[in-house]
Amino acid sequence: MTQPVLRGKPLQAAIIDLARRLGWRVAHFPPISTTRGGKSWWLTPVAADGKGFLDLLMLRDRPLVMEVKGDGDYLKPDQEQWLLAWRLAGVEAHVITPAMWRDGEVEAILKRRGAVTPSDDLPHPEAA
Repeated sequence: MTQPVLRGKPLQAAIIDLARRLGWRVAHFPPISTTRGGKSWWLTPVAADGKGFLDLLMLRDRPLVMEVKGDGDYLKPDQEQWLLAWRLAGVEAHVITPAMWRDGEVEAILKRRGAVTPSDDLPHPEAA
């Protein structure tokens, strides 16, 4: 049977809800709609090197960052760079997809305790 499409925002809301129930502190910096000169675009108000900053920053017994991608979404180069930077700093970082939610992988990540080796869903720079 075909699974219903799961977009990024509802997936992210479900992850935040589960994380909070499991004792995580969660930060999310939502994008805002900006209009200038008749043109509109979405902007996440994070200064300095903030372009591509990941969707969720969480803290409990370890730091954890996640970039949430709904069905049909893709990882942008700036997001890849943030994932790699977090991993090089020893922080567990994941790209979360609807399949990971449906399979219980997200719940398993959030239920784990203690320090964990950085995930390998993207290659580390030295492997490139």
